[in-house]
Amino acid sequence: MTQFLQRQRALALWREIVRATNKIPASTTRNEMRRFARDEFLRNKDVTDLTGKTEFDSMKRYIDEQAR
Repeated sequence: MTQFLQRQRALALWREIVRATNKIPASTTRNEMRRFARDEFLRNKDVTDLTGKTEFDSMKRYIDEQAR
């Protein structure tokens, strides 16, 4: 049951990241942010706790600044 919940949370986080990067106008910055997020997901695929959410929150602030 725990794995199922963690998987759902990870998928929800990924969707939130994709939505956030969609706010950035089409450019190399958007592609770099998506590539960075994907690489981070792959790097952390075996992590069992969800403390990385706070890292995304800071990244989201940066994305929001880039979207302006």
